[in-house]
Amino acid sequence: MKARADGSGDTTPRKRVRRGIEGWRTLILQQRASGETVDAFCAARRIPRSSFSKWRSRLESAQTPAAQFLPVTVRSAAAATVGSAEPQPGSAQMRLSRAAANKLLDAIIARLAESL
Repeated sequence: MKARADGSGDTTPRKRVRRGIEGWRTLILQQRASGETVDAFCAARRIPRSSFSKWRSRLESAQTPAAQFLPVTVRSAAAATVGSAEPQPGSAQMRLSRAAANKLLDAIIARLAESL
């Protein structure tokens, strides 16, 4: 058996831990939050530094910009006829039939699903 690289002389065989993407993502976030250097974080958890760096690079390059959503106010048709406030500058109003609204919503959901 081979002594550990940290010089402790521990010859206990290491059990290989297989982590998925979420496991590595969690470890990377924990390291950032810990304030520890990558070397210290990996050594304390017996994680190979090369694996940590490889996964950090892989996950950071795969990140896509976060979607930006705009606020939407939904009002009933009855509220619109009672007298509603004027639209705010920079806002828009859209009135759709129920069928058109359902079709638009289906298209939005399909488009979002494609981006996942």
